[in-house]
Amino acid sequence: MHAFNYKWFLFGLFCLLLAMQPAAAWNRNGHAAIATIAEANLTPAARAQVKHLLQGDLDARDKPSGRTTLADVASWPDEIRRIDQENRYRGWHTRGNPVCASKLGTCWIGRCVDRNLLRYAALLKDRQAGKRERNEALKWIVHLVGDLHAPLHSGSNRDAAGNVPATLTTTMPPRESTLHSLWDIELVDAALKQGPVIASLNTTDKLPPTAIRQWMLESREISFRHVYSPLPGFSCSDDAGPYLLDHAYQEQAVPVIREQIRRAGLRLAQLLNELLD
Repeated sequence: MHAFNYKWFLFGLFCLLLAMQPAAAWNRNGHAAIATIAEANLTPAARAQVKHLLQGDLDARDKPSGRTTLADVASWPDEIRRIDQENRYRGWHTRGNPVCASKLGTCWIGRCVDRNLLRYAALLKDRQAGKRERNEALKWIVHLVGDLHAPLHSGSNRDAAGNVPATLTTTMPPRESTLHSLWDIELVDAALKQGPVIASLNTTDKLPPTAIRQWMLESREISFRHVYSPLPGFSCSDDAGPYLLDHAYQEQAVPVIREQIRRAGLRLAQLLNELLD
């Protein structure tokens, strides 16, 4: 009979609790950076619609928010999730597509990041829908396009989208968290410390019908190449965490994050221009 290993029991319990936590997404700074790029690239017609839809905007507790820009409202879906006592938004911001397989992850009852984005895009485009419904659809779209470009919201290695213990050694003291959280917060802030991400939309081409799916698969590939593959001990056949993220790891992650912020901002602008023009 094997002896009970209390250390590994605690470690396993820790991983289980992490996996049960809802994924966070880009932090407020990352979502605001994406929304700022998008708003700078809206057509006049789309800009007017955004202004109209944000008039009288309500916060997560249905109080007047005074928010008037896409950057202001970009994190509203995270705010309503934090105060939701019924966990209605669990899984809405992610899809755990395996990074080492071609199949897609499960989309529980159709409420994963890509399906939600498609649903809210249809609602925003519907001029017969109520203003509040379209206002909330706009806020969800701004947020979910950002989430879709966060690698660990579209890729996973049997670890609940990176919810495995990890330590970033570039901070003092080292930051102990999860791989997912470090990519959503600390590494995003490190990327934005290099300066604002500025980009201009130089195409009038229509987005293909499969654009949202393509963005998700692109993010999964980035998750494999730039989140998991550089990790010491990473293997497709096993989750080798906990992980140490050193200076070299951060250096390769920062340009990837900046590029994903750029892409997300421009693609969000293109999507809103099509839906609101």
